[in-house]
Amino acid sequence: MAAPDASRAIAELGAAAPEAVDPLVREDYVRLLESVPGALHRDGEAFGADGRRIHLTASAFVVDAGADALVLLWHRKGGFWVQPGGHVDHGETSLESAARREVAEELGLVDLERIGPGPALLHRHALSDAFGACGEHWDVEYLFRAPLPAEDLARVPSPEGLDVRWVPWPRDASGAHVDEVALPEGTVPDAAGKIASLAPYVDRWMR
Repeated sequence: MAAPDASRAIAELGAAAPEAVDPLVREDYVRLLESVPGALHRDGEAFGADGRRIHLTASAFVVDAGADALVLLWHRKGGFWVQPGGHVDHGETSLESAARREVAEELGLVDLERIGPGPALLHRHALSDAFGACGEHWDVEYLFRAPLPAEDLARVPSPEGLDVRWVPWPRDASGAHVDEVALPEGTVPDAAGKIASLAPYVDRWMR
């Protein structure tokens, strides 16, 4: 199978605001795609020391219209609450489009506004043996805003039948961000830190 054209994904990585992602981490992503364009997809020829595949994924933190709530879903294979996302499909060369497709498939949400000029976070994480040949995901994480408040969005069923929860965005009564992030038991451990790191990003880019 011919290697995909990774130029669009590389351009999307380059669009990220400098305060949003570590430039050195972004360069790692770019170098991976430049050396192994197939790493855009799950069956690309990039491997870790354990012989399992390394590849990019795309996900999104989705807030409601007022940025008062954030959605999480139950990841059946991983056994944790996490933001929607997944693999980049063959034929897809846009990381943002892949993230939007995953949100539509898992949550039934479309017509989302991207907050900021590009990805909001980059996060690499090793995977357990439950994920088979996938040994490490290099996730490209967007921040999207839905057009309705959480109480209306909560009535949208997941097309994939997944359990979905809208949780409060961490703010105090004045609207200021707070450090304590109240998340459901079983939420993936790094979620609280990611949400906290998005606070200044939300303040700058959300209108």
